[in-house]
Amino acid sequence: MFLTRAQIERVLTLATRPTNKELAWLLSEKYLGRRYRADTFGHFQTPVYYLGTLGWHVAGNAMDDYKEYRLRIQRRAEHQMDHRLAIHDVLLKFILEGEVTRIIDSEDRLWQEAIDFGNVPDGWIQFNDGGAFIEVDLDTERPVVVRKKVEKYIRFKDSGGYRNLFPECAFKVLVFTTTEERIESLQQATTSDDIWFCTMEEFLREQLNHAHWFALRDFYALSAAPKKEM
Repeated sequence: MFLTRAQIERVLTLATRPTNKELAWLLSEKYLGRRYRADTFGHFQTPVYYLGTLGWHVAGNAMDDYKEYRLRIQRRAEHQMDHRLAIHDVLLKFILEGEVTRIIDSEDRLWQEAIDFGNVPDGWIQFNDGGAFIEVDLDTERPVVVRKKVEKYIRFKDSGGYRNLFPECAFKVLVFTTTEERIESLQQATTSDDIWFCTMEEFLREQLNHAHWFALRDFYALSAAPKKEM
């Protein structure tokens, strides 16, 4: 996982200047490492942060695996960065405001082993009293691509594959996208009330249990949970 300075500021709940001071110390002590983005003028020399050697060790990871972890971060293609950072925005929202008990990343081997699935989700998260697949849409895929992905999700549910993997959690797919116009377009790709849509802007702005999820039959809210004390 890697984060921007703004995302780390959300975690630390500090203003910009104290956050920059903390980041400088974490970098100097090797708790964090850093790479710079360079894909566009707007991103030029914009840093993203990941675990340094000491941070990796403190997190309980095997040091033999650190080199591979760092190389994956350093070599990640720039065109993937916006999407990955948007996924991290979603996960941070759940972690900071909900009661998260499990996160399965898109790179987890579980999705390759689930041979009757066919999708590689952006993630799956168990929180409060339920769980859900996460799909972040930056309006870069054609609706037909999204339609095929939705069809695979529904087949996975109907086949019993989802129940076998997550027997204690109801099936749900949360789609985070760009605009309400995009939601209207994507909703045409599904006939299931288990696919919920929301704009990323509204999701990040409102409380976690806000009733802003568009679905086939109604508007919905995620299950309520007490707000974490920061």
